[in-house]
Amino acid sequence: MKRADGPRAAARESIDVAPHPPADGASIDLVVGGFLQAMASVRDDYRVARSYLTSDIADRWDPHAKVTIYDATNHKPASTVATAALQAPVVGQIDSRGHYHPTSSQTLNHDFGMAQESGQWRISRPPEGVLISQYTFQRSWSTIPIYFLTEAADRLVPDVIHLPSAAADPDAALRAMTAGVPEPLDAVLRTALPDGVTVTGTTSVDAVGVVTVPLSASAAQLSPSQRRLLASQVTWTLNGFAAISRIRFTAGGSLLSLPEAAEDQSVSADLYAEFIPFPATHSPTVVAVIKGQMGRVAASGHNFRIMPGALGRGATTNNSVAEVASTQFTMPMISPRSPGAIWHAVSADRRSLLTWQEGSEDIQVLATGVNLRRPQVLRDHSIMTFSDTDPTLIVVGSDGARMSTVVDLGGCRVTSFSVAPDAVRVALVLERGKTRALGIGLLSRQEGAVHLSHITDIPLSSSDVNLSIITDVAWLSQTRLCVLGRAIDAGVTTPYEIVVDGSGATSMGQLTATSMAAVVALPTEMGTEAVVLCEDGTLLLHEESFRWRQILQGVNAVAVTT
Repeated sequence: MKRADGPRAAARESIDVAPHPPADGASIDLVVGGFLQAMASVRDDYRVARSYLTSDIADRWDPHAKVTIYDATNHKPASTVATAALQAPVVGQIDSRGHYHPTSSQTLNHDFGMAQESGQWRISRPPEGVLISQYTFQRSWSTIPIYFLTEAADRLVPDVIHLPSAAADPDAALRAMTAGVPEPLDAVLRTALPDGVTVTGTTSVDAVGVVTVPLSASAAQLSPSQRRLLASQVTWTLNGFAAISRIRFTAGGSLLSLPEAAEDQSVSADLYAEFIPFPATHSPTVVAVIKGQMGRVAASGHNFRIMPGALGRGATTNNSVAEVASTQFTMPMISPRSPGAIWHAVSADRRSLLTWQEGSEDIQVLATGVNLRRPQVLRDHSIMTFSDTDPTLIVVGSDGARMSTVVDLGGCRVTSFSVAPDAVRVALVLERGKTRALGIGLLSRQEGAVHLSHITDIPLSSSDVNLSIITDVAWLSQTRLCVLGRAIDAGVTTPYEIVVDGSGATSMGQLTATSMAAVVALPTEMGTEAVVLCEDGTLLLHEESFRWRQILQGVNAVAVTT
């Protein structure tokens, strides 16, 4: 599986809409239908869409205010001899900066205010902004990652915006970047563009794909380290556009020199790969637990090698494992040259967070709680899990010391979680009463404590998908996740790929008649290893699109590592 936000994948494949102006004598139905179609085209500032409006309204209508996305399935405009209105469920909205905001249980009710003008039907009451169907959004809009720096300036983290495909170009991406870090990401991210340095014009791309980004003359005063940070942010933001191969900058019209640049002062994203937190591995390791014993699963599958030591071959009823932590770090096998990897796990009674070195008979308890969740090892080697008891968020530092945590779940209970590869976003399965929904929070370190804040609900519903019950989640990339979900209690839980802001949900296949119980994934530079565990103990490895391959049976828990 390729990373959705990797090189050349900023914009999804799409179609452009070429609408027509109203025909002479067009009926109310044709005028309203034509207007709805024309709002999908941004050409000439919505020139065709404006032609459906009365002359006094056409120039006053602001199509850029916002975008309302509605479910057009079985919801068409209703008309009479002199009126027309549209009533339909609202799926989401896009604000003026291109950010998607999912909605739940909202209905669009709009009267178009039909009026006669020179004997022709026209619309006198256009919507605030534009209306587009979810079908149009999925096929005529592009999703673009806009990168910003962490406060420590050691990683790049993408925000996601959505633009009509006809307007999704490098200049639009740069405008979004120079507008600054949006809320709530501004609490944990910053821009590399210093005050006083601006993009002064439009970009230009030469015949070999080198794009020139014009900056103000003040950019020449930046230090080499500042230039490198700025180049990394801009380069990764523009890296997804297929026409661009390399990037260079000018300052006040003169070529800006950059550290590590080629002779023509151009750079590519490869120079700044360290800012994108993916391990460079060709073959991630799948770790399974069978009858409480930890072991590795061969790449070909159907071969389970139990690890030596207390949580492997030495595991007993009183000393076994319920969950294993996934990690981005290399976990070497025990050998004469290697003492074996250090693993983190949850005990069979889910009351102890354990650490254990493969091959050892000694097990250390790092923390205790009630119904501990599947843990995860973070970039700084700290270990994170959740408990049903207070404090619900448990983080143990790389030195084995328990860290202070601050989190407000608003009365919810976390039943599963997954930390993004950049360790900034956390995907949460939040239980409220009988419902389980997806939430996204932000992780930060402040005054020695770990804070999980700005938790936002992500409703997952559309004309094709209505995931009212989410059971597990894993990151496929920095901007896309795999969720296990279903529409009703009695339904079968299956995997879906979603955009981090909830703007799209795509089925990854109906795997079996048995519900999925867990999903783990490891994004790498080569792609993403995703594995699901079925309720009947079958382990399935994702290969591509809807294709999954059975690799093991009788499994109780699963993790994936480098």
